[in-house]
Amino acid sequence: MKHEELKKEIERREYWNLFCPFPFYDREVIEDLKKLDMLKENIMNNEPITYCKTCLSIHIKTVEFPKSDSGDDRDVHYCVPCGNTELEEAHISEWEDLYEEKYGERFLTKNKKDE
Repeated sequence: MKHEELKKEIERREYWNLFCPFPFYDREVIEDLKKLDMLKENIMNNEPITYCKTCLSIHIKTVEFPKSDSGDDRDVHYCVPCGNTELEEAHISEWEDLYEEKYGERFLTKNKKDE
């Protein structure tokens, strides 16, 4: 189950429990789902992301070349907006701090306002 689907399922079960004199959905199961939701969120935040050192974009493409006779990996990773090949890896929270420092606002908050 995807993260958003899990959140919607928790909300749905809690919503329908409000209308029953006795909980229709087991409260312990809902608490377990909430723990699973928090666990998934922590796992997602612990995954490192690759970003461009110049513009801090996370829109990275990879050009894959056939393996050479010597077995060297010749794949090229580059930033789509600026074309830079100097990339770094960091956790999402560290990257977002760098983004805020450079552009003056948090990336995820900025994108939610645009919707």
